[in-house]
Amino acid sequence: MRRRWVGSVLAAACVFGIGGARAADDAFAPTVSRREADVLARVTALAATNTAAARTVLRDARTETSSPALDFAMGNLLLQDDELPAAAEAYRRALVKMPAFRRARINLGRVYLLQDQPAETIELYRELVRQGPADADTLRLLGHAFVLQQKAVSAETAYRQALLLQPEDTDARLGLTKALLEQERHREALALLDELLAREPRRRDLWALRANLHLAADQPERALVACEAARRLGLADAGMLGLLGDLYMNAGQPEEAGEVYAAACDPAAPPARLLRAAEAMLAAGQLEPGRRLLAKAGSAFEAAPEDFSAAQRQRLLRLRGRLARREGDLDEARGFFAQALRSDPLDGDALLLLADVSRQQGDLDTAVLEYERAARLPGYEARALVRHAQLEVERGRYAEAVPLLEAAQAFEKQAHVARYLDQVRRMAER
Repeated sequence: MRRRWVGSVLAAACVFGIGGARAADDAFAPTVSRREADVLARVTALAATNTAAARTVLRDARTETSSPALDFAMGNLLLQDDELPAAAEAYRRALVKMPAFRRARINLGRVYLLQDQPAETIELYRELVRQGPADADTLRLLGHAFVLQQKAVSAETAYRQALLLQPEDTDARLGLTKALLEQERHREALALLDELLAREPRRRDLWALRANLHLAADQPERALVACEAARRLGLADAGMLGLLGDLYMNAGQPEEAGEVYAAACDPAAPPARLLRAAEAMLAAGQLEPGRRLLAKAGSAFEAAPEDFSAAQRQRLLRLRGRLARREGDLDEARGFFAQALRSDPLDGDALLLLADVSRQQGDLDTAVLEYERAARLPGYEARALVRHAQLEVERGRYAEAVPLLEAAQAFEKQAHVARYLDQVRRMAER
């Protein structure tokens, strides 16, 4: 996320013009002859509609002795066309001719950042500082480089200096917010982010950052509010909707989660998101949306089974079985749970679900065997013992249920099971 953000900021900043140059930079800029000035004027006119033609004009005019301004212009054109290695070479050629050429050094630093080479950017910009006071653009870019190197304190210093020179610089404020987040200074980061959102309330990335800040500060309710606000503004993308669905599920609101998951899930959605969405729908009793989501997941699995982990394949089978059970097709449900157990005999969830189906079908002896198997799996003992006890209670065998509930409590003490155990004991004593 950090690298994608820096890349998008730089891509937005890099245009054909030099951008961000100060008048003081003129002392560090090359001179051009009258002929070279004419070439640059022609290139500028062509670049607006035909960069290929503009590059041809420059290529013909550049020589070993020509002004570094021509190399700089070529670098800008190549950068505009996202040809980063070639752009870097053009800027380096300009700097060989004139090492003090500030704007070439600044743009070369941009290219290094886009190529994920922050150390090279930092070294370039240190030289700029040695030449004279750095401008706001250079300081902001230096902050981006420190962010990529995960040097949050240095990044904070660079961003704050940039803001002293350009207090309204949104990118520097956003960078400072991220640097504070890296240092877990959540309150300060949120205060800055509030200012940014007040100015630009329709920026999706700011709402996403706000949600992440609240999560980092262990404030899931506020993260949910941030994601919901973005959704109501029509700004939430699939990733934010997926997060919102997770937050609703964790808050015990499966119906809201299911609605959000359904909005987030297209056929290209990641398997984990499709499965979470289907599970939320089934938990909320919304069978038709759940069926559609499971169909999408099934199609995705058939198209690219390698995209599904072993755990996700098991989850898909269990969810299909749960849907069939909710729809009353117990034989189909049994088939899915049995298939899951063939794939993984230690899948305790599938074994418990299979036992529940056997119990529902009236095959109680089989259900008892399956509950006993599940009770031998680590982590499933208490649940299997309680369900086995419930089966015995249904058969009126209260005395047999008591030791099963006592054993369940020995594995995991639960208040509701304790109350149930007291009731069963009283029934057994009658």
